[in-house]
Amino acid sequence: MDKPRLGLSVSKRVGSSVVRNRVRRRLKEIFRSSVADLPCDLDLVISARPAAAEASFEELNQEFLRSIRKVRKKDVTIREPEERS
Repeated sequence: MDKPRLGLSVSKRVGSSVVRNRVRRRLKEIFRSSVADLPCDLDLVISARPAAAEASFEELNQEFLRSIRKVRKKDVTIREPEERS
């Protein structure tokens, strides 16, 4: 893996398709703008909650950065996925 990867889950509880896509686009842009500061082997999965529909871009960005700091603070090691037989 040569760069961090992002997975998004934005359920119908967040809102209509227009709202879900707006949340998805905002989260993708936040990730894209932060990718240089993230470890190369990071796989990040974000599950958007209904409150994300009401949040501004800046609020989403602050929450994203807070979450990344929290993960780094805990010094979580990322394991390789186990092979299935």
